[in-house]
Amino acid sequence: MDWDAKTVTCPNGKTSRQWRDAFSIRDAPIIRIAFSPTDCRPCPARPQCISSNRAIKREITLRPRAEHEAIQQARAARGTPEWRERYAARNGIEGTISHTVHTAGLRQSRYRGLAKTQLQHQLTAAAINLARLDAWTAERPLAHTRTSHLAALRPAG
Repeated sequence: MDWDAKTVTCPNGKTSRQWRDAFSIRDAPIIRIAFSPTDCRPCPARPQCISSNRAIKREITLRPRAEHEAIQQARAARGTPEWRERYAARNGIEGTISHTVHTAGLRQSRYRGLAKTQLQHQLTAAAINLARLDAWTAERPLAHTRTSHLAALRPAG
């Protein structure tokens, strides 16, 4: 990808024919890149580039350069132990939110008005904390994730 020349080279060595600035359906700035159908139609590497059988050319949509590079750096860091450690906290938070939604109906407020809704959230959080504290003191084991249908078919042993 050559940002200065505004071109992209495909795995087979062909260069893009169109690079234009546009906006997504959410009004975010994007870049639309297109290759020539005459390059893509006979290309032996076409299945690597185009997932649709009906598509005759390769089209790529990217974010502006700064955003694209930030996304690429974040994706590269995803496999590191530091990233996994940070992400483990997010797993715990999402599990807590899911548990609260399913057990306490947190998705909808029982009351009208911001003050009453905030009070409901605070009381719900306190109730979840008390329930977890009770489970901890009673030494009840943590809940395990569900067993998939495929895993349930596996013989025990």
